[in-house]
Amino acid sequence: MTAERMELKVEDSFECPEGHKATIVWISEDKKVIAVRCSQKHLKKVVKVTDDSKTALRSRHQPRKERKIYVRNMVFLMKSDKVRA
Repeated sequence: MTAERMELKVEDSFECPEGHKATIVWISEDKKVIAVRCSQKHLKKVVKVTDDSKTALRSRHQPRKERKIYVRNMVFLMKSDKVRA
């Protein structure tokens, strides 16, 4: 018995790549790619910032620490062959 593919529509609920509940916001004309928007926090990037809590050293050797930047409502593009039926 073959499983039929479910017809996806914009604004349908879906699962983002990290397993959160997301919403379909775009489907390509050939239906090979979809875009889903997730309202949960996702890591955008990591930046190095000056750590002011440490004692001051020479200007070239300022202590650095990493700061993670998170965003909400990130949009993921997914190939339709990765899409669950």
